[in-house]
Amino acid sequence: MRITKIIQELNVENLICLGVLTGISVYDILFRKISGFVLMLGSILAIGYGLTVSENPWYICAAGAAVGGILLGIAYVTDQAVGYGDGWLLAALGVYLGIWAVLEVLIVAWGLMAGAAAVCLVKKRWSRHAALPMTPFVTFGFIIFMVSECIYE
Repeated sequence: MRITKIIQELNVENLICLGVLTGISVYDILFRKISGFVLMLGSILAIGYGLTVSENPWYICAAGAAVGGILLGIAYVTDQAVGYGDGWLLAALGVYLGIWAVLEVLIVAWGLMAGAAAVCLVKKRWSRHAALPMTPFVTFGFIIFMVSECIYE
């Protein structure tokens, strides 16, 4: 029964979003940056979806984008401890998902990042100043969000 719900949750919109997130994650891991062209394309798709297809009201989509805006502000203040690409990506994801869903994805992503960082620090593979790419964790957060939506409906 739950497998059918998970398959139903994998609609075209979510598969496109997952594909874009996966591509951005691979690029971020390999090059330690996020392609501006792909972010622009993802933002256009997210805004188009938010304005035409989304069940969320416009202000929920705008509040979701504001989450990315806050990360952009943090990137500016901390001299890119969090990259601008991460903020831009979360702004686009916030438009697509809405504020509450993007916050769920972000909380899961930060939890996964904290766990990965703790493992690396305990194994003494990194110093305290090492950096992890954020987008793979956002991608896993999105996957966990989609699965949890099916389980807890």
